[in-house]
Amino acid sequence: MTTRANPLLLLHTWGGDAATWEPALRHLGAGGRHLKALDLPGHGARAAEPFTVDGAVSTALSADADVLHPVDVVGSGLGALVALALAQRHPDGVRSLTLVGFPPAGGAEAARRPADTRAALNRDGAALFARNYVDSTLLSADPAHRDLLRRSMAGTRPEVLIDSLRATLGWTAHTRPGPLGLPCQVLRGARDHRVPGAAADALAERLGGGSAVVPGAGHVAYLDEPEAFATALAAFHDGLRTAPAD
Repeated sequence: MTTRANPLLLLHTWGGDAATWEPALRHLGAGGRHLKALDLPGHGARAAEPFTVDGAVSTALSADADVLHPVDVVGSGLGALVALALAQRHPDGVRSLTLVGFPPAGGAEAARRPADTRAALNRDGAALFARNYVDSTLLSADPAHRDLLRRSMAGTRPEVLIDSLRATLGWTAHTRPGPLGLPCQVLRGARDHRVPGAAADALAERLGGGSAVVPGAGHVAYLDEPEAFATALAAFHDGLRTAPAD
């Protein structure tokens, strides 16, 4: 029996919300698979809330409790940080973990990014900032895909964008090094200019998992190439076997 029928818990990218998963849902839900995409604190329907990693993990844990266990957890960007923290802190309900568009780049440029982002938000306002970010990040030619991320990012409070960005860039402060002890995959868009392939491979090795590439996709693979993303995810899940009963 493969684990493909296990429920999927989907955690969105930085500045996104649950609705940004819509283009991928019809592919991910093939065969009637149960899907649960949720808004992290500060995003979408939870826009009034502050963002913290602890709060995001609690939100994901509550959503996890609403579905049959075990779940396959998939997180992109910011969602990957939350997914990793969830799997490490509450592994019992997690069957497998997929991290997408992760880890974030480090170095001096990354260290400046929160301040640069705040300056751009102050200068341009939320709507123009969101448009510029999407135009420089998404590769999808479908305007509806681009509008999903633009709308969600423009509706996210600047302090939430900064706090969640700081958390993502500082992901090692919220997670532990070493093997997870559960099936794990680090998935990267083939044209992702924000996450180097060597960094994704190194993280996969560090966690005791594997790595794979979504052809044609950039940093937000589930919006750039939703069908290819679902195919890559299905290949990983179809390769897993349920653990034998004790």
